[in-house]
Amino acid sequence: MGGPERMLSSIQKLAKMTEETNGVGTIWIGPQLYVVITNPDDAQIILETCLQKDSSYRFLQKWLGNGLFVAPVDLWKIHRRVLLPIFHKRNIEDYIEVFGEQGQVLVSRLAEKLLDKEFDVFKYITSCTLDIVFETAMGERMDVQQSPETPYLRARNTVMSVINMRLFKAWLQPEVLFHLTPYAKLQKENIDVTHKFADEVIQKKRAAFESPDSNGVNHARSDILQQLLEKDIKFSDEELREHIDSITIAGNDTTALVIAYALVLLGSHPREQEMVFDELQIIFGDSKRPPNKEDLGKMEYLERVIKETMRLYTVVPVIGRETQKTVQLSNCTVPAGVGCAILPFVMHRCKKIWGPDVDSFNPDRFLPANSVKRHPCAFIPFSFGSRNCIGRHFGMLAMKSILSNVLRSYKIKSNACEQLKIEILLFPVKGHLICIEKR
Repeated sequence: MGGPERMLSSIQKLAKMTEETNGVGTIWIGPQLYVVITNPDDAQIILETCLQKDSSYRFLQKWLGNGLFVAPVDLWKIHRRVLLPIFHKRNIEDYIEVFGEQGQVLVSRLAEKLLDKEFDVFKYITSCTLDIVFETAMGERMDVQQSPETPYLRARNTVMSVINMRLFKAWLQPEVLFHLTPYAKLQKENIDVTHKFADEVIQKKRAAFESPDSNGVNHARSDILQQLLEKDIKFSDEELREHIDSITIAGNDTTALVIAYALVLLGSHPREQEMVFDELQIIFGDSKRPPNKEDLGKMEYLERVIKETMRLYTVVPVIGRETQKTVQLSNCTVPAGVGCAILPFVMHRCKKIWGPDVDSFNPDRFLPANSVKRHPCAFIPFSFGSRNCIGRHFGMLAMKSILSNVLRSYKIKSNACEQLKIEILLFPVKGHLICIEKR
């Protein structure tokens, strides 16, 4: 019960209760029982053995169908094998040029805020990451950064708002009740807008693919949609749309949020910001050129900053799975058919794991010497196990590229994000507020 802020507060209270029961507790949301897990040992058991997404993900299926993010296990296994090579490091490195180009557009867009006292940087970053995702996933240059108020973007944000309401309001979860509300019609209309956009791109791309002489196929750099069309497995247009929608939706706001939180943290920690800038000076000198593969590999301190950002502000604060068979946890047995809520947001701020200064910003926690003995599930921003985030390498390269562009051009000032809320992902109540001045 309650709004997004109260929901996060309730999760934190629940986590404290689980401390007395070895990091395992229970909660009811309407008629659904959830086992809540806040310790790494049990999180590892669930994430390795329970690959079925929890039933709450069904609210995404009208939008994403059986895309990789929400697909049932049997279908997920088939499609994951097909998609995995597309997200191999060598393939993703072909997109580094796109990351750099769009990062430079972001730098020029931010210039209009030089005289402002304070502004929310997230809307600028999410436009940048959307341009990256559209071009790499579909080969489409959308120029969202130049024209952010597109019908697609408005529709997408509306659908996410409705789904978030259903996740945390038990009375909106039964289909029969949901369809009595105006939200059902609003959701359908806006899902149709996003589907129409993706369908048109897919039909154009398929026509270009089936006519090799057409100029519509980009032979220099294959986007993800083109690579799916080239696979031996024949995807229908609907299946292609489900996968592309899943990639663009699951991969955009998560990446944008981490970048925005990193800027806020660096703005409130000038020493660490200067350490990042010094590292970038060693790599680039005074050049403002976009980063290449070798440059990104040298950004060791910036990578630690990103990891510490993902620890403090875990943008996917809850991971839901469902047991398909009886599972033995550290202090209880969970029968088949029970939802399990793993709370990375809580685990990433656990004093037992991270020490008494758990709430302080310290990128050196992720020095190799400090990480080597850490439990493999103590830090899971990209989930864990075989159903982890397929785009984690893509996300890390994009985040390093965009941040390196911004931080070479601007000095950031900010206050820490204190009040947080859950709206599927983790957002600050007042936004990602920063001030910038030219370097």
